[in-house]
Amino acid sequence: MSKNFDSFIKELIKERIYEMPRPPKEEVWGQLITQLRQERRKERKIKMLKQLRPVFTACMVIIFLIVLYINPNTHVAAFTNKIIKSIVEITQDTFKIHKKVDFAADGKADYLFGRDIDDPRIGEAQKKVHFRLFIPEYIPEDFKLNSVDVLNKNEKKETVTFLYINSDSNKKDCFEITQRSYSDGASVTMNIEKDENTKIENLAIDGIEYTLVSYEKNLNGLLWDNGNIGCEIRGNISRDDIIEIAKSMK
Repeated sequence: MSKNFDSFIKELIKERIYEMPRPPKEEVWGQLITQLRQERRKERKIKMLKQLRPVFTACMVIIFLIVLYINPNTHVAAFTNKIIKSIVEITQDTFKIHKKVDFAADGKADYLFGRDIDDPRIGEAQKKVHFRLFIPEYIPEDFKLNSVDVLNKNEKKETVTFLYINSDSNKKDCFEITQRSYSDGASVTMNIEKDENTKIENLAIDGIEYTLVSYEKNLNGLLWDNGNIGCEIRGNISRDDIIEIAKSMK
């Protein structure tokens, strides 16, 4: 009895299925084609947007630079010119400065003429290099010039370093001033380590742009360019002192 009842139910379901109205094949196929075309259009649109995104970004940057160059007297334009020569890259554990030098001084002038250089060590260093040394007029109290190092084996890449040490025997504070000359067309990358406490600050003082790197309250570094000379001060000195030293370098 149970088997006969199951068979009856199955036959009844089949009849109901056959009796249901079916859409024509052409209609089903048309709906399928329309759906596929819509999906393809959507995929093409997404793909096109992904391809055009970097092009759009590049165009915006170019337009931005052109607008700034049209108004070269603005502060922003000066900053743009600086970016073209020096690109800053900040990663998780390093701070990189990529430099491209556009010009360099021609020949060696008499950089001692008309200058009153008090320390003979700086005067001797000036005679050995092919660029004008900037000498600080301000030095924090108790700091004295300890040594002057010159690297001049390569005329197109010379370096001079002034080392200052605190004369107070109870303190071990020191800082150094480094000046490097770069030849025309030179490309340089400077790597500076940083951690979670490192602070990076951009300053604009008297028309010169500085990059201040602070590790602790009295552990700082300051970088800037003057012509084709790259300058750097770093050591155990306060933020205010390191800025005053840089401003006083003539």
